[in-house]
Amino acid sequence: MGLFIVGAILLTVYLSACIFLLIRQRQMIFTPTHDDSGENPSKLNLDYEEVWIPVDSNSKNQDKLHGWFIPATKEMLEGETILYLHGAGGNISNLIYLRDVAQLQKLGFSIFVVDYRGYGLSLGNFPSEISLYEDAQTALKYLINQKRIPFNKIYLFGVSLGGAVAIDLALKEHVAGLIIVSSFTSMQEEVLYMGYRIFPIELILNQRFESIRKVPFLKTPVIFIHGTSDTFNPAIMSQKLYDSAPNPKQLLLIDNFGHNNISEMIENPQFKNGIQKFIQEVKAMN
Repeated sequence: MGLFIVGAILLTVYLSACIFLLIRQRQMIFTPTHDDSGENPSKLNLDYEEVWIPVDSNSKNQDKLHGWFIPATKEMLEGETILYLHGAGGNISNLIYLRDVAQLQKLGFSIFVVDYRGYGLSLGNFPSEISLYEDAQTALKYLINQKRIPFNKIYLFGVSLGGAVAIDLALKEHVAGLIIVSSFTSMQEEVLYMGYRIFPIELILNQRFESIRKVPFLKTPVIFIHGTSDTFNPAIMSQKLYDSAPNPKQLLLIDNFGHNNISEMIENPQFKNGIQKFIQEVKAMN
């Protein structure tokens, strides 16, 4: 009887944990902050235009995306434009993202960086996989329709979770190229890697971000970039994405960089040379 009671208690605890993971997974995956830092691109001496974009969705609320358009420096105004899709945490006012943007501008890009709904100053409900996909598509349409930037001048730059968003967007819309940095194969593999193997993740997970199933259908040139010291999303995930993607594709693994120092990795000559080579090859195809 005693063993039965212990077993029943353990089973109850296990099932309760499964239910918790099912109900609370969005709060565990998405960790947005609001405008708590108050920083903007001027903090790094960048000129910028503040942008608000209505979101055309089924929501009855007046959802809007907030972002900044940072033009290329005057001597590089003919450069391409990057739509920067950030990761799961924080918001665009965090210096970890602003430093990425500043480094990308030095490479000659104009950059549009935007917060998903539920992040920063963007208006809307708590984020979900579907809402992130909608928001990225809304941001891209803004560049094409309002900024009048040709699609063959736009590159999607997705960091971590933003890489999964960029891959999904590239299957729906035409862009010049994809730059996927420190991303993962799927949320399921990411969760298992983080140690949740005792749970039936295949049944519980509803925020799936299945990049590994999407990349075989890409028709957009793509470069996967990853620091080999990344312990959050290991570099083998970019290797798997690369192996599954069709040509044209490139893989760039950079030693001694982890998950939270991407702006420093962008400064690295290997990163700069890799991006410049990728852009040149994409231009040669057009």
